[in-house]
Amino acid sequence: MQTNETNTPVGKEPSGLSSATTKASSKDSALLFDQIEESSVPSLNFYFMLGMATAIASFGLLSNSAPAIIGAMIVAPLMSPIIGFSFAAIMGSNKLALRALISILTGIVLVISIGYLCTTAVGLRVVGSEIVARTAPSTLDLMVALCSGAAAAFAHSRIGIANSIAGVAIAVALVPPLTVVGIGLALGDSAVSQQAIALSDFHHQGSGSSMAAGAFLLFVTNFLGIVAAAILVFGLQGYGNWRKPFVVAAALMLLSIFVVDKLDRRLEIIFVEDAVKRLFVEAIRQNTEIVSEDAFILQVRGERMDGALNVSIVMLGLRENLDRVETSAETFRQLISEELGEPVSLRLEILPMQVVVHEVSPPTPPDN
Repeated sequence: MQTNETNTPVGKEPSGLSSATTKASSKDSALLFDQIEESSVPSLNFYFMLGMATAIASFGLLSNSAPAIIGAMIVAPLMSPIIGFSFAAIMGSNKLALRALISILTGIVLVISIGYLCTTAVGLRVVGSEIVARTAPSTLDLMVALCSGAAAAFAHSRIGIANSIAGVAIAVALVPPLTVVGIGLALGDSAVSQQAIALSDFHHQGSGSSMAAGAFLLFVTNFLGIVAAAILVFGLQGYGNWRKPFVVAAALMLLSIFVVDKLDRRLEIIFVEDAVKRLFVEAIRQNTEIVSEDAFILQVRGERMDGALNVSIVMLGLRENLDRVETSAETFRQLISEELGEPVSLRLEILPMQVVVHEVSPPTPPDN
């Protein structure tokens, strides 16, 4: 009599598990499959925890509270169905893939809706730095997502380090960007920056709708990176057919080409802003006449228009130094061009200030 050595539960054979196509033991595959399936399928637990995480994220974003946003990342269960979708893709389980995809799509709708409703109910219109930080993703965010997806897949398949999953959830943001989508849609053209400037009139950040588009791009970036890396890690550990992780990961990376172009443009701008601030500090240290130590940069923005690189700087400067602004601006523009290796147009906005120093000393005690 032939015995069954797969050790799978009686009467339950997870689809997509084939001993001929996996290096991992059938027992490990079945156990991991059950664990991932339980955390990936739509359920009351999933939607309740996701809803509470979104509410926490909404109030944290509106109040510009980083601790509240981090708490929302820990509570949010959205990472589980994404990992489940990745595992189903490599194991060939269409049923699990469909269930995980339903959880992901309905979760996206739920998060955006709650973010919209919370913003409308609270009535705040000021957009803080925590919201703005999630509206302009770059290639660096894709790198974070790839590393996080690999760590999440490895943690799910290793019971001994399962506690690291919470840290992974903090590293890659899933709920906060989707919440910003809802916030942006609710704000529309009424969004106001912390500097009391209407974002609809502030061309660098745009309206609430453009904020929502940027935040959704961040979520898509995170999703593609997590799925691609998770599939690769599961495959390298022997789950599923060894060809699948490379094929699926390559397909996802090809799909991400449509996203990477925008991410690369944002990364370029980050390098431009970094170069401008670095040159500014070096000019002060070298005691050049380009800028004085009493000048302070408030904001640096770079953008490409018709292929040309434009840099705008908003800074504070002493009123008595304004007579040499034109010469200093041209010299600084040349420095930026030399550093970046291409022609640069510079727009310099200086807010004149006058420093008033008033010292008060304690009264001198009378002589006895």
